[in-house]
Amino acid sequence: MSLRKFHMVFLLIAIMGADLFGGWAIHEFRHAGDPLILTSGIFSMIGGLGLAGYVLWLIHKMDKAHIE
Repeated sequence: MSLRKFHMVFLLIAIMGADLFGGWAIHEFRHAGDPLILTSGIFSMIGGLGLAGYVLWLIHKMDKAHIE
């Protein structure tokens, strides 16, 4: 597996994990009402968006450096 593919698979798993945790935490907030759970969910979703932006930047950087 190439370096590029390894990074893409790893980052996609990290994005899915962050978004799934964020969704779960927001769902739990509706039942429990704990603001800490809501805060964790929101930060997790923001982290997932940040990772998605990083993936786009990394793809551009690897294309520019001709890394396969």
